[in-house]
Amino acid sequence: MLLPILPLDYELASPGDVEVGPDYRAARVFVRWHGVPIAVIQVPVVSGKVRSRDVGLRIMARQQARLGREMARRALINNGILEPLDVRKHGPDPEAPNSASTISVAVCTRDRPEDMKKCLASLAALRVKPLEVIIVDNAPATEATKELVQNHFPQFRYVREETPGLDHARNRAIVEAKGAIIAYTDDDVMVDPDWIGALGRVFAEDPSIGLVTGLIEPAELETEAQALFERYGGFGRGCARTYLQSAAPGAPMPWNLVGAGQLGAGANMAIRRELFDRIGHFDPALDVGTPTLGGGDHEIFFRCIRSGMICLYEPTAIVRHRHRRTIAELSKLLYSYGHATRCFFDREADEFPEDRAGVKKLASWWWRHWAWERFKRSWWSPTWFPLELVNREIKGYWDARKGGYTKARRKIVADEAKRPDTFRIAPVVHGPPKTGLAVVDVSKPLPTLNQDSSKDTLEVLVQWRDKPLGRMHLNCKRTPIVPSRLADEISRIFWWQIVTLGDESPDIIWARHMTHLQDLVQPEQGPDHPLSDEIGVSLVICTCDRPDDLRRCLTSLKTLETKRRVQVIVVDNRPGRPGTREVLRDFPDVELVEESRPGSSYARNAGLAAAREEIVAMTDDDMVVSPHWLERLVEPFSRADVAAVTGNTLPASLETEAELLFEAYGGFCRGYHGREYDEYWFHYWKRRATPTWQLGGTGNMALRRSLFDDPQIGPFEEALGAGVPAGVGEDTMWFYQALRAGHVILYEAAAVAWHHHRITHKALHQQLFAYSKGHVAYHLLTFMKYRDKRALVRVAYELPQSMMSRYWNRLRGRYDYPWKLLAIETAGMLLGPWSLWKSLRHVKKHGPGARPVEEVPVTMPPVPAADLA
Repeated sequence: MLLPILPLDYELASPGDVEVGPDYRAARVFVRWHGVPIAVIQVPVVSGKVRSRDVGLRIMARQQARLGREMARRALINNGILEPLDVRKHGPDPEAPNSASTISVAVCTRDRPEDMKKCLASLAALRVKPLEVIIVDNAPATEATKELVQNHFPQFRYVREETPGLDHARNRAIVEAKGAIIAYTDDDVMVDPDWIGALGRVFAEDPSIGLVTGLIEPAELETEAQALFERYGGFGRGCARTYLQSAAPGAPMPWNLVGAGQLGAGANMAIRRELFDRIGHFDPALDVGTPTLGGGDHEIFFRCIRSGMICLYEPTAIVRHRHRRTIAELSKLLYSYGHATRCFFDREADEFPEDRAGVKKLASWWWRHWAWERFKRSWWSPTWFPLELVNREIKGYWDARKGGYTKARRKIVADEAKRPDTFRIAPVVHGPPKTGLAVVDVSKPLPTLNQDSSKDTLEVLVQWRDKPLGRMHLNCKRTPIVPSRLADEISRIFWWQIVTLGDESPDIIWARHMTHLQDLVQPEQGPDHPLSDEIGVSLVICTCDRPDDLRRCLTSLKTLETKRRVQVIVVDNRPGRPGTREVLRDFPDVELVEESRPGSSYARNAGLAAAREEIVAMTDDDMVVSPHWLERLVEPFSRADVAAVTGNTLPASLETEAELLFEAYGGFCRGYHGREYDEYWFHYWKRRATPTWQLGGTGNMALRRSLFDDPQIGPFEEALGAGVPAGVGEDTMWFYQALRAGHVILYEAAAVAWHHHRITHKALHQQLFAYSKGHVAYHLLTFMKYRDKRALVRVAYELPQSMMSRYWNRLRGRYDYPWKLLAIETAGMLLGPWSLWKSLRHVKKHGPGARPVEEVPVTMPPVPAADLA
């Protein structure tokens, strides 16, 4: 995993490079535009910086629709759109009423003073101050939290709640709070400086809102457990607002509202105090500190939705959560999630019989689309998420099936008459649904719709200066639609029509917006951050008794244009023959390493072990490089997250039929545009093998020397490669291991080298036979080493299906690939398993190859590399 990753805030309205230091290889960038969340993206660290150009390029490439929606929303909440929009005039939201002065903040904690100190420091730094901050210390074992508050944060109020259980602490906050709104957060959270301002604005804009939850971002991504939790789903619910509301107060809810998972988690929630008088307080039999292990937040969300009031997920209300740091803690957490989920289902089905059908359907959805889907994905590809952790959540759910909630409730609240969580809203029957019609002209300030609360749905015609833009359907559910929500709904559906208002072609207007936005996001490109010339390169060339090819390759190296130190290493994989030594007499600055164990992986590992420089470039003796090849190949290593770079390999000649047939087979070229491959691409393939063979090969690549020592990656797999029975595949295996570990591999199309293909049919047949064997052996090895069952899909289904399709098209005359080559490829695939078995015996016989701790036999005295320019 590419760790550590730095969570970072970035404001598009004031772009610029951000210094992050040398300890991070990538940043999780939380992008905002005038404070409004736009997206979360991963950006590389280049020379200790997160570059504005990298942020801007990713935003412009992937988030144009999101930018358009935000631009439309911002325009709609102003006093009408009087003229076509100009992105350059896009500013912050206008000042709106704010009820922050009526918010009481409650922080529930238990014996975590170090976490609490960071949380309270963030609350003390709020730009908009709440009415009060209450610290509820839940059955503490020490006085550490009390002393922390008294000595460092005397402006906050300390309350001690002796009954253990998070919901007991939350209920105590309801009793103690003075504000009309109670905002809850946890002690392992740090709040954003504008957190209270965002909550106060939302509650002031819409009196129909009873509950607001916000975005929860990770505070750190330092460990594998923290990164895995985010991969599993985390707490975040994205950057778009979500409105949830039941059909009527107290009415049964559809299954998709029962769980309320769209709203987030209790670490960031705020509820109107008056609502507790109608729906009851938190259920003390749920959440941390009770046998149910959790679920109190989602259960109160359920009752808030059932109250008929609007429940809003508001992404501008932001907090940052410190996830569990160890795998053991994550395992315990996932078990509690499964256990709490089942207890939550049992609680709602018991308390609200009319919702049992919805609860049952939600439970079925949980099994099919949450637990089972994650189990299948982890079973197929344990590299995505450890299967044992998925099983822990399922086990927690299973362990709670025998009355887990009922037992906890009887133990904690023995007297049902004294339960504080009683729902007091009787079902309301509205009669047949009523639909209304409204016309909204966006050239004027947005009105409040359905002010008399008489309509269940509205058909809204949206127009600009009497020109219709479209019609939308709103489920208002007898609730007024205030201007802020109306702006959200219109911008969600009609953002394109809003931002392209005018007489010109909409495409032209949109292109102009994007040009202006690009100028705003990246006003000055600034200087590049090239890889320092002080970083040298070890260039490894493997050869096997091909002196003429080797001489041609070494001659091309003399044309390289570089100022770096270059250590050139030739690894002779068939020592004892005079050809290689004779060639090297004409190249005295080249070091010779002899590796007698047959196999290209043995040779490459010997070259890696002899390398002294930070970057190791590789090519083969049948290659010829261009003058700028080396610089273009190593330049991307200025990015800290890049593990390897592959280059563009073109045919040196196409004069024989064998050479032309190899190009028809696929050749070595991987395209003329650069590409980036990362762990997201690696895990994108859920049921199919990750196509690492598309990345290039060792004949034209460079890698970081340090990865040779990394236990997750290490040397090239010696059971694969030319010279062993399995044939090729060592490069695709190394790519697999690097991507699996979270690194990035780049394809640099400008790093050009030329390959001399086989010129005889016999040599071509041997080559394709080896490629087919190696491809199958590679997949079988990924299954054997990493239990990646996607490899079996490739071997048992995709390859046979592909070959059958090629045979069928050949029979029908739609494919002119020679029958003999098809037969050779088929034979190689069939012999792949047997060849792998022989290769494993080969490695067992010869033992492991060169490693960094070994003395590699350099048979010609090493001398400093000369300037090859």
